[in-house]
Amino acid sequence: MMCSIFINLIYLSFPILCYFLYIIYSKSILKEENNIFFDLAIFMSFYLFSKYGVINNLCLFLIFIPYIFSLERKRYVLSFVVLLLMSYELSLILDTNIMIILFGNLIIFILSLFTKLKSKYLYLIVESVFLITSIIINNIYHIEIIISYFLTFFLIVIIDDLYKKVNEMINVYYSLNKVLKEKKLYESLFKITHEIKNPLAVCKGYLDMFDINNKNKANKYIAIINQEINRTLELLKDFSNVSKSININKCNMDVTLLIEDVCDEAKFVFNKDVRFKFEIYKNEIYIDGDYDRLKQVLVNIIKNAKESILKSGTVVLNTKANKKNYEINIIDDGCGMEKAIKAKIGTPFFTTKKNGTGLGVCFSKEIIEKHNGSLKYYSKYGKGTKVKIVLPIKNKA
Repeated sequence: MMCSIFINLIYLSFPILCYFLYIIYSKSILKEENNIFFDLAIFMSFYLFSKYGVINNLCLFLIFIPYIFSLERKRYVLSFVVLLLMSYELSLILDTNIMIILFGNLIIFILSLFTKLKSKYLYLIVESVFLITSIIINNIYHIEIIISYFLTFFLIVIIDDLYKKVNEMINVYYSLNKVLKEKKLYESLFKITHEIKNPLAVCKGYLDMFDINNKNKANKYIAIINQEINRTLELLKDFSNVSKSININKCNMDVTLLIEDVCDEAKFVFNKDVRFKFEIYKNEIYIDGDYDRLKQVLVNIIKNAKESILKSGTVVLNTKANKKNYEINIIDDGCGMEKAIKAKIGTPFFTTKKNGTGLGVCFSKEIIEKHNGSLKYYSKYGKGTKVKIVLPIKNKA
């Protein structure tokens, strides 16, 4: 007897289990698509039970599971079709008039349409009435039928609860996925605002000093402003599609010229309270790099170094080279960082600045890594910070 129940449960639950697996695997929340597979699962469940199930008194009411489960999901057309099939199947098993069985099942169906009571409880009420009436009229007490009846109700409750849990998991997954997508979008927007501030600040500095009567300086400033505007446009181009990573366009370039360019621009950002010094390795050193991207990194680090000095101090940039690598060090005597803070540097959205985003360092690290280089922070709280950038040398001119 127990073996027959177990076999029937496999036939009934397997298609529904496949439906659950389909939802989880496909991660689909499209209502129409899910409904099609749900309908197929219910029909398959009913077919397997009817065709291959061992139907006896102990397993009789299990045939209600596909019917009640489809009613719980408000699949009324599907439920009505299953209702007809089930009534026909039961009339053959019990050798009784189909209209009697159809009548009881129609009551459950109609009440499901016009009342707020759940179908599983309607099943419990209606079938209890029919079961009690049958016992009274026929004066026959079938313990197996009663066990089957309550077992079916118990299984319907379990399957219904399982269905709700799976749906909750899917909804949580999609909610989380939506949050992650929004976070990525906000991260990209923060990157835009953070990175375009630097070239715009340079443009403003040169415009403040712009003298139309001094043609030599005016032409030089116009060229630099034009270069910074182009760099800003390149940054905006990168963020036109948030799903893409940072675009790096490498070429054979003299890194010494890059450092000189950065130092010339950086001088205008500093003042008498916070000085800027630089010691550049004068020989030509060639690397395979993206000029604008590396400039973007250096400007950002120098700006951060300046902002770490609260009153007065110095930011020093020095470079050195060996046969394999070109090393850039940016050192400040600012506030420095505690170990716990330094460990989190480069984490998106982590920042100690009041109006910072924490994306500047993250962005810089990504650029340096795409140049097969390294960017490291060395800092002591109250003493200052050193940023060390190492880039592989391509060749020497």
